[in-house]
Amino acid sequence: MPPRFSLISRLRETPIAFVDVETNGCSAAWGDRVIEIGIVRFEGGQAVSEYQQLIDPRRRISPQITRLTGITAAMCLGQPIFAQQLPAMIPHIQGAIVVGHNVRFDLSFISHEMERSRMPMEETLGKAPVLDTLRLARKRFGRGGNGLEMLSHRLGIQPDGAHRALADAKTTSLVFQELLSPVGGWDLTLADAFFHQGGPMHLQLSPKSRVVRVPEDQGPVLQVEV
Repeated sequence: MPPRFSLISRLRETPIAFVDVETNGCSAAWGDRVIEIGIVRFEGGQAVSEYQQLIDPRRRISPQITRLTGITAAMCLGQPIFAQQLPAMIPHIQGAIVVGHNVRFDLSFISHEMERSRMPMEETLGKAPVLDTLRLARKRFGRGGNGLEMLSHRLGIQPDGAHRALADAKTTSLVFQELLSPVGGWDLTLADAFFHQGGPMHLQLSPKSRVVRVPEDQGPVLQVEV
């Protein structure tokens, strides 16, 4: 049975999974696929596990994606498809608050991939709380300059690489801690964390929504009803 989460639990009392995916395009609803996933799991305010896996998308990886991520078609050839890596991935995210930067984009891909794998995200992971460092940054700094790399430099963080899934998940964890440090950090309750990002989010995506990546410092994630 999926775990239940208490709004009055402090962040250090609940596992947190920082998640990032790299993809071969901008929209899962339009047939684009995950090519890499990275997860860093925290418990008690400390990193306890990491997961990184290249994935064969069974789709073309364009030169533009390779320039952005450094991931080539040859690197993904022979890697597991998404469904094959699920048994290794799920323990790092199950029972945890899920955190990402512009996280609805990542979750839209994970949701579509899990649906294809006949392990729907909500049935497998439950109605887990979701926190978005992009929303937290916009509440603190306003719009503009909140892309992950630019934001990390603003907060005095030196990213360990960019546009690779595990590196971005690690950077997101550091950004998360810096953004919440002035308002309570790991002692903040889940309810207060929701307040500081402007409202609650959960592992639920409307089946009628298409989530498309747009530049993070120029506007929100676009959700277009089909």
